[in-house]
Amino acid sequence: MIATDQELLTREVGGRLDHVVDELIALSEINSGSFNPQGVAKTGERLTEWMSPLEPDRLDLVPIEPSPVMGADGQLEHCEVGPALVASKNLDAPTQVLLFGHLDTVFPKDHDFQHVARSGSKLNGPGVTDCIGGMLIAIEALRLVDQHKVLDAGLGWTFVAVPDEEIGSHGSKPFLASFAPGRMAGLGFEPALPDGSLSHARKGSLTVHAVVGGRPAHVGRAHAEGRSAIRGLAEFIGRVEALTSDSLTVNCGKINGGGPLNVVPDRAVGSFNIRVLDHEAEALARQQFQTIAADFDETPIELIWTGHRPPKIPGPEHLRLLDLGEAVNGSSLDVTSTGGCCDGNDLAAVGLANLDTLGIRGGGIHSSDEVADIDSIPGRAAFAAGLMASLVADSTETGR
Repeated sequence: MIATDQELLTREVGGRLDHVVDELIALSEINSGSFNPQGVAKTGERLTEWMSPLEPDRLDLVPIEPSPVMGADGQLEHCEVGPALVASKNLDAPTQVLLFGHLDTVFPKDHDFQHVARSGSKLNGPGVTDCIGGMLIAIEALRLVDQHKVLDAGLGWTFVAVPDEEIGSHGSKPFLASFAPGRMAGLGFEPALPDGSLSHARKGSLTVHAVVGGRPAHVGRAHAEGRSAIRGLAEFIGRVEALTSDSLTVNCGKINGGGPLNVVPDRAVGSFNIRVLDHEAEALARQQFQTIAADFDETPIELIWTGHRPPKIPGPEHLRLLDLGEAVNGSSLDVTSTGGCCDGNDLAAVGLANLDTLGIRGGGIHSSDEVADIDSIPGRAAFAAGLMASLVADSTETGR
């Protein structure tokens, strides 16, 4: 069985490793910042070429809805994002698996971090770990199941790489969810945690913007008649960030407001990311934000909620996936709960059990220190291939 011969599969990918690394470097040097739709499309186009030898039944790029962005004036703008990559094969097979990742990175076109440097088995570059390296691991795993006739045994697969994961997958969320029905499991290729472990529970995420109004006045002649929106926002930030606890984290990540220094400011905007451990913490966060905002009569606050990923709370099907993974691995798997969130949260929320950190080992993601361990590619690809074969065997044995 392919699922039990991890050493063979690892050697097979190792024989292609130089080609995979060359492709990883080339892809990572295409700027694919979330708001660079042309760069994201170029990344998707190159990946379609890389996937074409698999002879998928479907292989195309699909437009995705724009993403909402809060402007400095307190008005929502809708910014274009790139297309999603979709590939599939053998959709009539009894065991269907969804593989997922993302094309975008956090680094915009004007960021200094644009090139890849290699030192031994380590690559330092934008997206090498999150998540270009992971997508190449997924494709190598698909090569293995193709070469070892796992499709003939009853496997069908769909691969979806979205263009906007780093900004919350606002446009792609319903698109990705549309592939969940009928799939036995989801395999996500976000990077492994730095120690190589898989994620277990994940916190949920909320994005909210506080648009604060004030009353303008001349600073010298009528300061007392004004009401500072910036002061109101500062007080609001202090109160909501004080909500932070073991189950709830509040962070104001961006502020805008004010104008001429001799005018009391009448508009300020604060943008917040909230992380929640469970559904109770999410409900508390929403309620407390509304309650605190209602206290600000003189500098009224409008809350605009624009992003949401529910907490990922492992259930029986998730634990069953881990059991299958341990059988493939031949030993227990290291799993860690994390405050990070991803498309795996959203897929779990629509009922698709998934392991979402099957990508490359590395660290420093979302920074210029991002590094990938290329020596981890063969083993990670072999594990994902073995897991797909194990899902086929499990489906056959249990009739699931």
